[in-house]
Amino acid sequence: MSNTVARLLVLCSLTILSGCGYTLTGRAVSGAYNGIELVPADDPRLQDTGLPGVLVDVIRDPESLGRSVAASTTSGGNGTITLSIPEFGAGWMDEQWDLRAKMGGEEFAYNRLRLPAQNSNLRLLIVIEPGTGRERSSMESEQERRLDEYGISIPDSSIYRP
Repeated sequence: MSNTVARLLVLCSLTILSGCGYTLTGRAVSGAYNGIELVPADDPRLQDTGLPGVLVDVIRDPESLGRSVAASTTSGGNGTITLSIPEFGAGWMDEQWDLRAKMGGEEFAYNRLRLPAQNSNLRLLIVIEPGTGRERSSMESEQERRLDEYGISIPDSSIYRP
């Protein structure tokens, strides 16, 4: 038996044993910024006020023409998130995934990251700043927060804002 065939059989066996499923759990919470990150399971922010109705999309191969939404879920009544990704290799292949959080049809947060191993101690934390008045991406929020630290304000016009 060739090495290629042997490797294929091992991969097929692992796929059957693992059930081709991957689950990432976490929570969407209210906070002082907009963001998506992986945090240890004992991170105190996971206990903050939960946000229901946050839509989470996971995009596979974000840099390729073949990118696609691999899975989506919506946070539950207390902000809990259970994201099931039926894609082969999720959580153990060395690849980047895009995660997007939306609420009320507007995108609030985005991050590119590697999915942790299935038995990892890491959890998905999505933080959304309430009452922003207008929906902002996590990058805009971070940029504006840094400008505020130095007392710099940008006029609200189409020249400065998209």
